[in-house]
Amino acid sequence: MNRWTNKALLVLAAILLLFSAACGSGGNNKPADTASDSPSAPAKSQATTSASNEPQEKVTLRLYTLDDTDKELVDSTIDEWHKINPNVDVEVVILTGEDSMDKLKVMLAGGEKIDIVYYDFSNSSRDKASKIYYKLNDLMAVDNFDYLGTYGEYGRATMIGDEIYGFANWLSPSAIWVNTKTLEQKNIPIPDDNNWTFQDYFDLIAQLSSDEGGKRQHGGMHFQRGISGILDVAAYGDWEVVNEDGTPNLDNPVLKQSAQWFYDAMFTNKSMPTEADVDANKLVALFDYAKGQLPTMLGAANSALFFDVWKTMGYLTEEVDAQNPFKLLKMPKWDSASPSSRHTATVISHAVAKTSGHPKEAYEYLKFFTQQGLVLSSKSVHRIPLWKDADVNTLMSNWKFYKDKDGNLVEGKDRTELYKAALNREQTPIFPKYANKYAYSSLMLQELKKELSLVLANEKSIDKALADAQKASEAIYKKNS
Repeated sequence: MNRWTNKALLVLAAILLLFSAACGSGGNNKPADTASDSPSAPAKSQATTSASNEPQEKVTLRLYTLDDTDKELVDSTIDEWHKINPNVDVEVVILTGEDSMDKLKVMLAGGEKIDIVYYDFSNSSRDKASKIYYKLNDLMAVDNFDYLGTYGEYGRATMIGDEIYGFANWLSPSAIWVNTKTLEQKNIPIPDDNNWTFQDYFDLIAQLSSDEGGKRQHGGMHFQRGISGILDVAAYGDWEVVNEDGTPNLDNPVLKQSAQWFYDAMFTNKSMPTEADVDANKLVALFDYAKGQLPTMLGAANSALFFDVWKTMGYLTEEVDAQNPFKLLKMPKWDSASPSSRHTATVISHAVAKTSGHPKEAYEYLKFFTQQGLVLSSKSVHRIPLWKDADVNTLMSNWKFYKDKDGNLVEGKDRTELYKAALNREQTPIFPKYANKYAYSSLMLQELKKELSLVLANEKSIDKALADAQKASEAIYKKNS
C-alpha cells in the first residue's frame, strides 16, 4: 500500500487502543466542550508560559513516533516554535513495522536517550507507565497548567489515578456513517441519532441488504472488522473485560448480546460480510463506504477529514462525491433505557520519556505540539485536536486542503458541515473503569479474541466460546491475583 493508504488505516483504524481494552462506563463526567470559535488569551498563552525560562544552551529533543505525520507537523511548525523558544530543536525518528511499539518499549527499557514518544496506553503499558514515562504533575504544578481544563475528560487517557504521564493529542471518535442516497432509494428515513439503539442499527442494515445481480449487498460493517466490533459495541452496555475486583467478566450478558448481533448480521441476516467474505473479497469498510458500495459503516468521525485524499487514491469518484451522500451520525444507545450521546474513542497521545535528559524542555514542546502545533499544521496534517481552545474557524478553513498526487497542497471541496459534526465533542467518552487497573486483563482479552474468532468462523457457539474464555481467564486471574 502507498503512504496515504497506510496513513488512512493508521489514523482511522488506529491501533485498537480503547476498543481492544474493552471499555467500561466513562461515568457521568461531561467531556471537553466543543472547541471554541477563537482561542482565549489565557489558553493561547498555555504553551508559552515558561518561554522566559529558556535553556542557556542549544538543546535538540528526540521525538520517536510510529506516525510519519508527526514529522510533517514538527517540520511545518518549527519556525513558530522557535519564536517561543529558539534554543530548542526537535529531531523526529519514525519507527516502522508492526512491532514498532515493542521496539520503542525495548529502547526505553534499555535507557535509550529519547525525549518524546508516541504514547501507548494499553493495559500492559499502563502497568509500567511510571518506569518508561516521565510523570508530569510537578512540572504542571510549577507551570500552573490545568491539564484536564485544557484537554477535557479525554485527557484521562494518559492518567493513572491522578498521575499524568502524557499529553492527550488528537481524537478518533466512534461514529456511524450512512449513505443518504441509498436510504432515499429504499425509502428509509435517516435515523434520529439522539434516540436510536443498537437494535435499531442492526435492523437498519438488515433493511439495506439485498441480492443484486447475483451479488450480496451488505448493509453495514465495522471498520475494524468483527471482533473489534463486538468489543466496541459491548462497551456501550458498560461491559469491560474484568470486574471491579479484577475477576474475569467474559460470561456477561452484554457481551453475549453484542456477539449475537454480529453473528446474526453475518450468518442469519447476511447484512454484514463474514470474516471469510472480508478476506476473500479484500473488503475495507472505509474505502467501500467512500465508493458508495457500503450503505453504512460503524466507523470513526475523523474520516470526514480525508475524503479528498481518497479521491487521489481512487476510492472516491467525482460522480459519487457530487451526490453529497455522506452523513455522520452519533453512536446508538445500548438500549432504550441507556444514556445517549456517548462514544468510545481512540485518544492518540505523546509522552515525555523517563530517559529524557531534558524533561522540562520536552514538556514545554509537547504543550505547543498538542495545541498551536495542531492548528498551525492543519492544512496538511488533518487531526481532531483535543485542545479545547483550538480555533474552529482556522480548522474549518484548513481542513479543505490536501496534497494531490504530485504532493502539492491544493484546496478541495467544502465539507464544513461534516467537519463540524466530526469536531463536535459534546458527547461523553466511554473509558474503562477497571481494566486499566489490572495489567493481566490484556491476557484475558487475548483469550476472548481467540474464542470470538471461532464464533465468527461459525465453528463454535457463542455460549461455548464465552464459557471457554471465562474458564481460561479464571486461570489467568488465579495466577496473577
